[in-house]
Amino acid sequence: MKSQAYIELKKFDDELRLKYGRYIAGIDECGRGSLAGPLVAACVVLDDRQVLEGVNDSKKLTEKKREELYNRIIISCISYGVTEISAEDIDKNGIQEANLSAMVSSASKATKYIDELPHLYVIDQGPKNNLSPQLMIPKADSTSLAVAAASIIAKVHHDRVLAKLHEEYPEYDLISNKGYITAKHKEAVVKYGLQHFHRKSYTLKLD
Repeated sequence: MKSQAYIELKKFDDELRLKYGRYIAGIDECGRGSLAGPLVAACVVLDDRQVLEGVNDSKKLTEKKREELYNRIIISCISYGVTEISAEDIDKNGIQEANLSAMVSSASKATKYIDELPHLYVIDQGPKNNLSPQLMIPKADSTSLAVAAASIIAKVHHDRVLAKLHEEYPEYDLISNKGYITAKHKEAVVKYGLQHFHRKSYTLKLD
C-alpha cells in the first residue's frame, strides 16, 4: 500500500510532467554545512512507470532505509549523476561555487546518456545556475519525488565517503557525526589537528 507521503510526492512530479514533459530531473546536495568530507550533489531522472514506495526526503529516513532505497533508485531510474567537491576545492573556491559546480556537474552526468535533455530541473533553494528550464522551490526534497530520490543518492554517497575516511581516521568519529561538528569531533581536532578532508576555511571555535 502506497503511503500518503509517496502519493503526494509522485502527484507533484506527475503534474509537472503534464506541463513540461516526461523527463523531470531532481537535484539535491548533502554535506554543505559539514566540517569534514566533500559536498555531494546528485541528479536523478526517474522513470515515471516505476513505483518507488518509501522514497522521501532523506532526512526523514533511517540509514538502513536510505541504503535500501539507494539501490532501488539507481536500478530503476532512467539516469542519475553524482559529483563530489573536495574540502580542498571548497576552501579554494567557497561553498557557493562548490554547490553550483556540484549541481551542474551532476546534472551533466545524469543527462549524458538519455536521448534528450530533461524537460525540467527541480532544485531546492540554491545558487543561480544555467540549468534550464528549472523550478527552484524551498524544501524540494519534501515536495518532489525526483528531488527526494536525489537527496537519498547524495546522502548515501556522502555517508559512504565518510565511512571510508573513518576507517583510516577513527579518532574523528566520522562514522557517527558524518563530518558535522560534535563534541567528540571537536576534541579530536584539538588533539590531532585538521586533516586533508577538513574544510580549513570553516570557522571552528575550539574553546
